[in-house]
Amino acid sequence: MNTFFENKLAIVTGGAGGMGRAHALRLAELGANVAILDVDLEVAARYGEELTAPSVREEILALGRKSVAIQADLSDRQTAFDAVEDIERHFGRIDILINNAGGAITPVDVSSASLASEEDRRKLFAVNFDTAVNMCQACSPVLSRQGGAIVNVSTIGVCMDDAGARFAMYSAAKAAIEKYTKSLAVELGPNNVRVNCVAPGLVTTARVAKQASARKLATSDQAKTIPLRRLGRPSDITGVVEFLVSEQAGYVTGECIRVSGGLQLLAAT
Repeated sequence: MNTFFENKLAIVTGGAGGMGRAHALRLAELGANVAILDVDLEVAARYGEELTAPSVREEILALGRKSVAIQADLSDRQTAFDAVEDIERHFGRIDILINNAGGAITPVDVSSASLASEEDRRKLFAVNFDTAVNMCQACSPVLSRQGGAIVNVSTIGVCMDDAGARFAMYSAAKAAIEKYTKSLAVELGPNNVRVNCVAPGLVTTARVAKQASARKLATSDQAKTIPLRRLGRPSDITGVVEFLVSEQAGYVTGECIRVSGGLQLLAAT
């Protein structure tokens, strides 16, 4: 029996629902204790996501693992550092950081390269780039003392655009994340901290499904054009994240793995 994750502490940002919930539950199933950080701890209910308990934290407790849930805006540097300090004080360690928080949260019809407002641009970079950087910087001292793993989340949009390049600013923020991941991997490598990135394609979470029709994104018609002929499932992403934070990826750092069913290949055809 693999006990690699037993009693390790994983932080999952944006963990109160959707893709973050999937990461949190999978790590708990593997034996880790999990700290959930989210700007909205009620996000699952807001998008009609069905939980097996009143909250993700309680789902993790039901698996026999320890868990805390903290509502916090991690784009604020001090808030992020305070949250990490609280978690370290509570658990006495931090082994894994999954920077899942983020998203294309601005109206897509005015988020292209030529139309995005300064306000929307700052919002997208705050949620997607600043949040991840703040958490990496807050966790780095702890991880550097004991070793560990960080996984940042990018998007397949760094490699390709949809018609009208409607996600230009969101993708630009994620491109910054990919470069930051490589730089942090070089810096923290001597401390036995591995830093990698995962770039999902079209994945059907509750929020994506609810917005699919209005955004014309992650629809059944699009699924038919993907080389693997289906949309992604949360488990498709959690499997890659599990690999990246496990001993199987012990010699992997500074990489970005595209998990899109081959969607990015269409950009070259």
